[in-house]
Amino acid sequence: MFQLRNLLNDHPKIKQLARRLMAAIPLSSRLGKNFWDWYAFFQESEAWDFAQMRDFQLCRIRNLLLELTATSKFYRDRIGSLDVAQISSLDEFRAQVPTLSRIEFMNCYGEILSSSWRAQKLAKSQTSGTTGMALQFYHTAADQAREWAAICHQWKRVGFSPGTSRRAEFRGLTTPGQLVDVFPHNNMMRCSILNLKKQHVIYYADEIRKNRMDFYHGYPSAIYLLAWEIIHGDIAFPQPKAVLLASEMVYDWQVARIQEAFPEASIFAHYGCAERTVLAGWCEHRREYHVLPQYGLLEIADKTSEIIGTNLYNSVNGFVRFQMTDTVLNVDHTSCPDCHRPYTPRLIELGGRTEDFLFSQENGWIPPAIVTYPLKSLKAIREVQFFQKKRAEISVRYTTHSKDDALLKLDLEQIRSGLHHLFGAGMSTNFELVDDFERGPTGKFKWIICELEGMPSR
Repeated sequence: MFQLRNLLNDHPKIKQLARRLMAAIPLSSRLGKNFWDWYAFFQESEAWDFAQMRDFQLCRIRNLLLELTATSKFYRDRIGSLDVAQISSLDEFRAQVPTLSRIEFMNCYGEILSSSWRAQKLAKSQTSGTTGMALQFYHTAADQAREWAAICHQWKRVGFSPGTSRRAEFRGLTTPGQLVDVFPHNNMMRCSILNLKKQHVIYYADEIRKNRMDFYHGYPSAIYLLAWEIIHGDIAFPQPKAVLLASEMVYDWQVARIQEAFPEASIFAHYGCAERTVLAGWCEHRREYHVLPQYGLLEIADKTSEIIGTNLYNSVNGFVRFQMTDTVLNVDHTSCPDCHRPYTPRLIELGGRTEDFLFSQENGWIPPAIVTYPLKSLKAIREVQFFQKKRAEISVRYTTHSKDDALLKLDLEQIRSGLHHLFGAGMSTNFELVDDFERGPTGKFKWIICELEGMPSR
């Protein structure tokens, strides 16, 4: 399988042909039974009452803790004396099981990892790095079906059908040298968000029409830049059924600009994370996040309003009462008066930091989410902060948790080459080792600081 993947990556034309051959089989069939079982479960369980939902979560918690204490030294030492079968409520679970911080997860990962991980088919995952510190971990490969089913279950609120809808992505990276990648087997195409000048946007409009894309999916910061160019360039751009926002905080000023560019479209945002501890999406009736309780268990810390999440399914490297460092500014624990789903809590307003854009003389303004790509596999560097006050120069401040000079050198080169790929070889990068960064109450810091004039206005 590994050799086949390398062959396809080395021969783009063969890879595209393989995608077209796969597309001959309807996507609804290729999604598989596991996906459709989960999709049906989410649909059925949204009609449960609160008692049924709490019972389901409690059952999942007990099963998870039993498996973790049997296979993870970390959890065996932490909660091995707890009689899991006697946990009678979620409040009791919260009272008896301590929270887990990001630093603790990183430092204790070898003991957290299940002793049976080699016997399972796994998918490597990692956080985006928007805290300046990316975590690396595993999910079972089969869990991808549940993840996609949960997302599609939310998107159904604005008309998305997983077997037939077609989406244009404004997220991730395209093949080097390509403005657009087409994935016919997934009913999807990806547009380069490193190229959002007028001529590029006109080209994307033509490709979207040709490939009959009816949903747009991407980073709020990237679709905001797209909308800005459409409006100011007076570009006739196809109107989607809905714009699906993900992977970043969503701000009112972004939504206003996106709605101006796409007045006929619904706008939907979801909040999630690579750890899969929480997934929440806007209601179709109001712009507030409804948490999926059958996906994960979400708590909100009393003193800090910090989100604490538990992945109800991952026993490979358990995220139990994991401190997300994101905060909630306004929350409601009752069901939505409009949709009446038993999805609580309702996150009326998330707390987050407005990160700056960085500027490339070759590609223009670069959204925050795309800046994380050079940070995804760091070994010696713990946290990173980008600072720009000159158009052709970026300063990279970093902290480290390793004294291995060889690993640190590889990390710095990875960041340097990644920034050159995103910003162009003409961008100068300077590195500075620091002891720490100024932090907020949950430990986060502003990881992108740009002092240039002309940043996209709000």
